[in-house]
Amino acid sequence: MKTFLITLIFLLAFSACSQKTAFSRFDMSKKQELSADSLQRSKLKSGAKVNGIVSIIYLNMVSPERYNGNEYFYVNSYVKNKKESSVMLLNKQAPVSVKKLPPENEFTNLMLVRTQWSEYFLVEFPKQGDKISFVLENGQYTSDPLKFEKDE
Repeated sequence: MKTFLITLIFLLAFSACSQKTAFSRFDMSKKQELSADSLQRSKLKSGAKVNGIVSIIYLNMVSPERYNGNEYFYVNSYVKNKKESSVMLLNKQAPVSVKKLPPENEFTNLMLVRTQWSEYFLVEFPKQGDKISFVLENGQYTSDPLKFEKDE
């Protein structure tokens, strides 16, 4: 009987928590939750040297009704060496379009980090397969591949 009561208490305690997620404690919209799941970051490195950081959100996962067909990313990048131009690649392909955005833009609420020294972009790439890999290059510095798998 004692074992039964202990087991019953544990079952009730754990089942009470099963309806909650990590986001249930925060006041976030569904899009903000999806963007937090989609957000990836990497340092721009060359060996042990770091030249900047890039943060991206895969918008096709956040707003599939709006961003479909091609691949869309919201990119926040900070690069120390502004002399070199940055190159964004998706599966080693160049983007179709890159639109520079102001620090306050329609995607600002998706990425909670806003700085005046970063640059913000809406980047469109041609449609890819199920596995995609985003890389930012700046001269000799490069980010780690930021990988996404589609749920199609």
